[in-house]
This record gives sequence, structure tokens and C-alpha cells, in this order.
Amino acid sequence: QGIPRPKTKSSSLNMKMCSHALSVLLAMALSDPFVGAFKPVSFVTRSTLTTSSRTTGTDTGAYGALTCLAVDSTNTRQLTSLCMSTVAGGLQDRGGNNDDDDDDEFDDEDFEDEDDLEMEAAIRRRNYSLNSPFTGMELDPDDPYPLIKRQAKYFEEEPDPVPSDDQLVQTMDADERKSNLEIIRQIRNSDLDDLEFRQDYAGYVEANNDLKRRLLKDPWFGVNERIRKAVTLGEPQEQIDNLVDLANKLGGPPPGITLTSQPFAWTTQIYDLGFTPEDRSYYIETQVAKERAEANKAMMIQRLKKREKEDREKRDEEMRFPGMRAEREAKERRERTMGYLLGKIEEKRKKQEDKLKKMTGGRLPEMPKDYSAFNDETVASALEMLKKDERRGLGGLDLDVDESDIASRIGKRKKMSGADRARAAAAAEAAGGRPRLPGDKDVTMGELGELKLESSSSTTTGPLTVEVSSTYNKEQSDPPMRKHCFQYTIRITNNSESETIQLLGRRFEIQTVGSSMKDVVEGEGVTGRQPTLKPGQVFEYTSTAPLSVRPIATTIIAARMSGEYRYVTLAPGQETATPSEVTDGGTATADLGMFHFIFPEDQRVKPVVRTDDDDDDDDDDDDDDYVESKGPSPVKPKTATPKQSKGSPASTLPGDEDMKLGQIAVNPVNDGSDTTSDGVRVQVSSSYRPERSDESMEKHCFAYNVRITNESKKSIQLVSRRFAIQTIGSSTKDVVQGPGVTGRQPVLTPGESFDYTSTAPLSVRPMTDKTPVVARMSGEYNFVIMGDDGKTPISSTPLQAVLGTFHFVLPALDTA
Repeated sequence: QGIPRPKTKSSSLNMKMCSHALSVLLAMALSDPFVGAFKPVSFVTRSTLTTSSRTTGTDTGAYGALTCLAVDSTNTRQLTSLCMSTVAGGLQDRGGNNDDDDDDEFDDEDFEDEDDLEMEAAIRRRNYSLNSPFTGMELDPDDPYPLIKRQAKYFEEEPDPVPSDDQLVQTMDADERKSNLEIIRQIRNSDLDDLEFRQDYAGYVEANNDLKRRLLKDPWFGVNERIRKAVTLGEPQEQIDNLVDLANKLGGPPPGITLTSQPFAWTTQIYDLGFTPEDRSYYIETQVAKERAEANKAMMIQRLKKREKEDREKRDEEMRFPGMRAEREAKERRERTMGYLLGKIEEKRKKQEDKLKKMTGGRLPEMPKDYSAFNDETVASALEMLKKDERRGLGGLDLDVDESDIASRIGKRKKMSGADRARAAAAAEAAGGRPRLPGDKDVTMGELGELKLESSSSTTTGPLTVEVSSTYNKEQSDPPMRKHCFQYTIRITNNSESETIQLLGRRFEIQTVGSSMKDVVEGEGVTGRQPTLKPGQVFEYTSTAPLSVRPIATTIIAARMSGEYRYVTLAPGQETATPSEVTDGGTATADLGMFHFIFPEDQRVKPVVRTDDDDDDDDDDDDDDYVESKGPSPVKPKTATPKQSKGSPASTLPGDEDMKLGQIAVNPVNDGSDTTSDGVRVQVSSSYRPERSDESMEKHCFAYNVRITNESKKSIQLVSRRFAIQTIGSSTKDVVQGPGVTGRQPVLTPGESFDYTSTAPLSVRPMTDKTPVVARMSGEYNFVIMGDDGKTPISSTPLQAVLGTFHFVLPALDTA
């Protein structure tokens, strides 16, 4: 063991025989009889393929036997005869050449090397001599697709010249034509599909060529195709008749093809193609689509007939009973609307009853016996609410106030004149329902004198120090719309060494510049919380104050703010305030020192130094249209001259007679208007500003909001404005005009709107005994149409958008 077993001459000879036998088997597998077994019956050729290769000497052996093929042409079968004697002779000769080496030492390694080289050379010679069993062409052993190489060169046949109609002659009898048709159908329906499935591309090409030859062999097929094209393309009938006569001359269709209504045979008739599952599916889908289209068409026709009938009935009814149908439809709409609203009311009432039952344990409160009891209960509730309002007005807190004091205040309210009550109602509406207090006069006038203006403060009250600082929030501000937002940060520090404090509420007073009233803002907690501060702890938060204010030239502030925080000192061991302490609102207060919201430099009004040269060059006030009454007045008002735009001085026009006499012809009186002209819509509404009015000085201030909407298809630019204002009792109209709108000349794209709010401070004596109207205003805005780029005007001649006539009206007076 461990010693290799030496090879003998007999074992080497056996190995060589096995190798040669394997080579013979591989060669036989590649020969024509084996490959031809996979060829279809209709593809069997009548040609004889004989390959003979015989060599002498050492080359005559196993590879001579590979080509000993004999073909029996009569039975159209290819047989192979293996010349084993040649193989044996070759082996014997090879062995005879080695007799002289019987006594020599056998070199296994050299023998194997020589065998391998000889085997490779023999295989290479055999491969180079292999030919295709289908085409006879020589195969390349390194080509992975030998049977489909250069098909155009080896498989395509030169087309025969097309004979003329006079040269067409039928050369086959009926039986031959029938047999030819059967073979054509066999090739078309079976052989081509089978060859394509087995990827026998060479066989597919040759079978297809055979199909073409057989179609050309019977000239009727070509004439039939010409008839089909002539019919389908709509050729003249004379040409079609000539082709039909030619087809009949050639014997008509071969046996097996029967013509139907057409003078030609379809491809499906020629090849006898039946319906496939795909054809059936397509046919069914086509029929379903056709039926669906017919059903939709019938449905559409029915719908149109029904609509025509309804329209005809409507017209007949309208002719017989004009307006009756519209009235009936309106009544039905009202009934549907009322039914919906009543249903919602009933649903809401049931929900309220269910909620009340849950709160009262299933017991509903007792309803009033009659309307008298209900009215008494309502009056008592209203009186209680009035008392609460009076308490709130006395200090903002629900303190214990003497009932007699409240009664006296209510009595004073009853003694107020109608105009005073109107101004109070307008002030309450303008304040959004918040309590208000009389403001500081210096802030109202905008003249703060020598007072140092600080945007921050720090105040210590008892154990608490309240620090505040404010800044302008540019991102949330809109100066053209008088929207200015400020941000303030408050820091509250507990300076006590032993006391724990809990903040329970706050109360702020804010007065904007120019306003005569302070807005009071109060509530529970701080930013929705009631924080607890232990000794040395700090609570800090940031909030915003959005203000609607207009900068004025006499001061840089926008508003003044001060206030206080209510708190309670917790007992040792107490973590939070008791419910009663929370209800009372605290036992002590910490002051928030006064500070100011100051406009940044770019938002301040710059003072103008007047010179002798620019006395006549004042720009028109874009925001305030001041008008002084021309009528008589026992109190001489302060002189107020309207500002004029450069090159466009203010002027007067004859006024309306009804405004002069105080007998307004418009009924009802409108405090707004909505007018569209030249594709531009102008909407305006007005309101009374009691905080900026003074009845004793006959000063009445109104605010009016204008919205300009471009409803045309082109962009426009507003270039100027012109207003005519006539106060009550005056015989003339004051004309105010100037460039732009609020200092701008905005460009409006189609569908875009521009809004702005302005004020009209009027010096006028109202005729309240005749009318609440104090002034009438109308005007127009001049604009130009812009080009497609939105920047270049199309024409220099401006168009006018009319501002419809409206009135400045005092709030409704209570004459009761």
C-alpha cells in the first residue's frame, strides 16, 4: 500500500479502445440519421447527402468510420453503416507499429501525453469536416448558433419574375391542387408552429420557403390575393370583374376551398383556420361592448326625451299660469329649509335636555307658569348682569360694591343722551366686548412732552419683582394695513427667603396712541397656568400684542401698557391655593410697571421741515380725508385745511340740495356701496370711531374700508384717486385727490384684490332731528391696463373705477 500500481500495455490498449469508442458514439449522434429524426414529415428532403472521407496510414482509423454513410434514396431513409473493420484495422495498425517496443520500458506518462495530443488533433479534424444535415454547409465548432448564421445568404431564394396575366396558366390538375392545398395547410397550421416552438430557425426558414413555393405553384392564390385587395380598397368594379374572370380561367379555387358571398377567399378559408379561444374571447368582448353602446344610446335618447317633455311642460305651465311654477318652487324650497332648521332646533333641544338630565340626575327644571313669570325672571337676570358690568367698570374685579352706588351709576346711564349712548355702544363694539377705561391724555394727543420713553420696566412690589422688555415683531406686522405686532417678555422673581407664592391672575391696561380709551385685559393664571414660585425662583414667559394703530409724527410710541399680577402666599406645607383662594382671585398684587411699545426707526413718521419753496408741494394725506363743514356753527372749529397733492390742488363743487337741507332723498340710507365699472369692482363700508370723536367740539371721526378687485382678464395698476365729500348742511362738495392709494400704486392681477382702511375726521354739526347722516362721499380710482409682462402699461390714458355713493352715518339713536 502507498505504492502506485504500474500501468501495463494491455490496460493502456483498453483505455485507447474505450476512448475511440466514445468518439465514434459522439460522431454518430451528430450524424444526419439521428438529427433527421426530429424533422417533420413535410420537411423530409429528397436530396442525398453522402459524405466520404478515407485516409491512409495512421489517419485511417476511428475517424474513417465516422463518415461511412450510405443513403437509401428509394425509401427516403438515411442509414449509417459503421465500418468496424476499419476501426479495428486502424487499431491493429497502430498496435503493429508498437511491436518493436515490446521489450522496451513502458513510459506511462509519455504514452498518455501522446494519446491526448493525438485525440485532440483527430477531434479537430472531425469538427472541421462536419456539415449541416439541413443545408450541407460547413459548421464552425466555435459558433454557438451554427444553424442560423447568415440566413440571408444561405436560405433566401432569389424571387422569380412575376408573370403577366396572359402568361398565367394552371399546370396542375384537380388532385394535384388538392394535395398541394393539404400540404400548404399542414405547413401553415402545424409545421411552422412546431419548428418555432423547438427554436429550429433554419428548419423554420426552409419550411416557410417551401410554403411560398407551393403558393406560387398554383397561380390562383396570387390572383385571389389581388381580388381581395381590389375589393377591400374599393377599386373599380371593372377591374374586379377582370380579376374574377382570370381566377375562373385558372380553374377557380382548388378543391377544399368554397367561396361565400365574396368573389375571393379569406386567409382563414385558405388555411382552414378555426376560431381560437382568443378569437372567441375577442368576439364576445366586441359583442358585449356593442350591446353596452346600444343600451347607453337608448338610455341617452330616453333621458333627452324626458328632459324635452319636462321643458315642454314647464313652458306650457308658464304660459298658462305665469309665475305660478316659480312661486311653487320657492315655496317648496322654503318648506325644505324650514323643515331642516326646525329639525336642527329640535335636535339641539333634545341634546340640551339630555345634558341637563345628566347634570341634574334625570330631573328637569320647572318651567315658568306663564310669560309674566318668565319676563320677571329675565328682567332679574338682566339686572344682575348689569350690576356685574358696573362692578367690572369700577375696577375690573368683582368686589363688594354698595348697591346704592350701582343704582346711582345705572341712573346716570339712563340720563345719558341718545348720542352719548350711541357713542358708548359704538365704543363697546369697537372694543370687542372688553371693559374700557378713560385713557391718558398725553397718549391720546400723542404729545408725551419730556417723559422718558422706555420699552421696558422693572418694578418690585412686596416679595415679587416684575421685569418686562418689548420689541417690534416685523414678521407678524402689516404696516400698510395698520397692523403692528409687538412682542414682550415678562420675568417674575420671588425675592422672599421663606415664602412660597402662587400666581392666580393678571390684569393689563393698554392704550394705543391717538385713542381716548384704555383696553382692559384680565384673566385667570398666566399663559394658561398658575405657576408656583418658591423662594428665589423665577417665572418667565413671552407674549405678543397685535395693535391696530397708525404712527404719528409727534411721538415714536405705538401704545402704553401697565398692569398687575394677583397672587396668594401659600402656608407652610401647602402645595397649591385652595378653591376659595382661586375664586377670590388672590390676596395681594404685584405691579407691572408702565412701559411703551416703540416703533422701529423705519416705521416712524419723519418730521418735515417746511421751506418757502415747498409750501405748495405738500403731498395728499393717503389715510385721512379731513373735511370742514361750510355750514353755520355756533362753535368755531379749529382751522383745518385739507392736504393737497402736488399738481392736483383740492377744489370745491356744487353740493346736493338734499344734503344742504338735511332731507336725505336716499331711503334707506346706505353706509356702504358696491360698484363695478370697466371690469374693476369697488366695495366700501364705513363705521363710526367714537374714541376719536368729540361731540362738544363738533368733531366726528369715521373709518371706511375699501376693497378694490380686478375682475377683468388683464392686470391693472391703480395710479390715482379722487373723492368728493359733502357734509350735512353744506352747499358745496370738497374734492380730495392725489396719486396712488395709501402712498402706493399697486398692480392687481386678474382676480386679485387690494384692501385698505382710511379715516375721515369731519368737523360738522349733525342734524339729528332730521337725519343721522353727517356726510356723503363718492369718487373714482384711475387705473391703467398692463401688458402681458404685468409691468408695462398698454395705454397712457387711464380708465376709471367708480367708488359708489355712500354716507357716514351716526349709530342708531335710542329715543326711548
